[in-house]
Amino acid sequence: MKMTFVGAVKSVFVNFRKFKGTATRREYWFYILATALIGIVLSTIESSIWPPIETDDLIEAINQPTPFSSIAALILLIPTLSVTSRRMQDSGWSGKWLFLYLLPVVPLLMGIIGVVGYLNSTTAPEVEVLATMVAYFVPTLLIAFGVQVFLLILCLLPSKSREQGNKYASEA
Repeated sequence: MKMTFVGAVKSVFVNFRKFKGTATRREYWFYILATALIGIVLSTIESSIWPPIETDDLIEAINQPTPFSSIAALILLIPTLSVTSRRMQDSGWSGKWLFLYLLPVVPLLMGIIGVVGYLNSTTAPEVEVLATMVAYFVPTLLIAFGVQVFLLILCLLPSKSREQGNKYASEA
């Protein structure tokens, strides 16, 4: 029996505590579609409640209130990690590969320490120096992008049965 859109989303929320087992590609991608649709709806609601401020200040423009999206992201975090782990296990890879999401944290912290250290030592930084400080964060972005691409590829892999060498597949 093929899994429907509603059945897939329901399955993810029912099994949100299960990091063992498998999730089919259909279940995984229907859930990803549902989270994207939820994000679009919530951001539309937020933009109508809190219209964008027309300003030249980038920091002020970025700091628009997004409480609905933030709450939804927190609610969907564990189910998303769970279904991604099960999807990776369905393709024969361990769900422990999700720990790669922590990899960009080290260069991010090093960049923050470098920038804060520099800003504490000067009163008015020059434009060239500010550009150099932004460059501190380029490795973090590249690593984060690489991790995302790698995990996407793992989720795109076809399902493998136990006979094909998948130790995570059920014994059917």
